[in-house]
Amino acid sequence: MRPIPAMLAVGALCALPLAAPRAHVTLDPAAAPAGSYVRAALRVPHGCAGAATTRISLELPEGVYSAKPMPKPGWRLTIERRRLPEAVRNPHGREIEDEVARITWEGGPLPDTQYEEFVLMLQAPNEPGGVLYLPVQQGCEGGRSDNWAERPAAGQHAHDLARPAPALRLTRP
Repeated sequence: MRPIPAMLAVGALCALPLAAPRAHVTLDPAAAPAGSYVRAALRVPHGCAGAATTRISLELPEGVYSAKPMPKPGWRLTIERRRLPEAVRNPHGREIEDEVARITWEGGPLPDTQYEEFVLMLQAPNEPGGVLYLPVQQGCEGGRSDNWAERPAAGQHAHDLARPAPALRLTRP
């Protein structure tokens, strides 16, 4: 067996993380063309401090005019809407007077040792180069919860945050 060159071994050790990576609620895909319709999955990789997940509540920012959640067997689905300051026309020419403000899935439970995806179809804002943040409140058994809502400041990376909001990077169409 040949020895590993010292520089290669040191490089490999430097590439290892110093601490175990923290799992966050994330969005798949991480990027989509601005203005497009996107099938987005919120990936929930764990519960709250070991407790099973029983609620996922997604907050949609203003300007996401179309959002439709996928039902999940064993989970009750609630959709809250908010009135727009003024009506807008969607790409199909229909006038819209309100939009989805929050989507909540309640039920389960999703054990801490399993992961799940909560799916919705949404129309991404038509803002190439922007980022759509989708804050998520994760509720768990025993009243525990995690609020995945932090947004990075200018020059900061989402991986530097304790509880980053799931994000969708908006690319050019």
